[in-house]
Amino acid sequence: MSYGDLIRDAFRTVWRNRFLWFFGFFVAGSGFSFNVPGGPSGGLPDSPRWSGETLVLLVAAAVLLALVLLLVYLVLGIISAGGLAWSVAAMERGERPGFSSTFRAGVGNFWKVLGQAVLLLLIGVGLALLAFVVVGGPFALLFVLTESVGARVIFGVLLGLLGVVLLVALYVPYAVVGQFALRELVVGRRGVVEAIGGAFGLFRRNAGRSILVWLINLALSIGVGIAAAVVFVLLGLVLFLPAIALGAAGYEAGAIAAGVAAGIVLLPLLLVATGAIGAFFHAYWTLAYLRISGEAGS
Repeated sequence: MSYGDLIRDAFRTVWRNRFLWFFGFFVAGSGFSFNVPGGPSGGLPDSPRWSGETLVLLVAAAVLLALVLLLVYLVLGIISAGGLAWSVAAMERGERPGFSSTFRAGVGNFWKVLGQAVLLLLIGVGLALLAFVVVGGPFALLFVLTESVGARVIFGVLLGLLGVVLLVALYVPYAVVGQFALRELVVGRRGVVEAIGGAFGLFRRNAGRSILVWLINLALSIGVGIAAAVVFVLLGLVLFLPAIALGAAGYEAGAIAAGVAAGIVLLPLLLVATGAIGAFFHAYWTLAYLRISGEAGS
């Protein structure tokens, strides 16, 4: 398997099918934060505009809105995960799926993808507890058996290093199996538990290639993250420069207007970039799964 071709084909797939960016946004791991504006201490309750009951209602409404939007985001994330896996695999087979067929595929696999995500979460929690017991147990025993500060420090450091190694040894296979399991579920059309078992078997038979795919993904994630941060910081500085200049000159209304205009320009660009990046990495793992499993082009 050519890893350069894998990256190139993932990029081409996402670039030529830009409707995937919509779904990519919801699998990119980004979200929204909701901040309730506050005021000076003791100012709001005595304000004629903001009574205590009104403030409570506003906070409750904001929290409810945040929960609803978060729920919608999670639901669309599950739909997008299944839809993207199906769509990219269909493209690899020479088909030409569109937005509607991708969305329908995501909806059709919704409950299976959700069930698998919950099961994988529980497995991840179990692995974390295992690592904690393996490292934390001896560490607690060390404090009981000796009062030597030097011994505690030395063995504590050694156990800490062991913990890091153990977490890496558990996390990397877990992360790869999680990626493969989604594709086994959607592309391989297996059951929830069967897909996880099949993904583990695929990883076990191709451990070297699978880990290399994960390492390339990690390097790409770091590189793309740094590049995107630099670009958007520089772009933000350029767009918000008029607002900063107007604010420094004392034109507060003009500064606010310029800042809002800059935000209106910057936010869509950020959303589009997030969607494109999310779709690329999802396509990258789908194509990697197809080529490692031998199903590419089948």
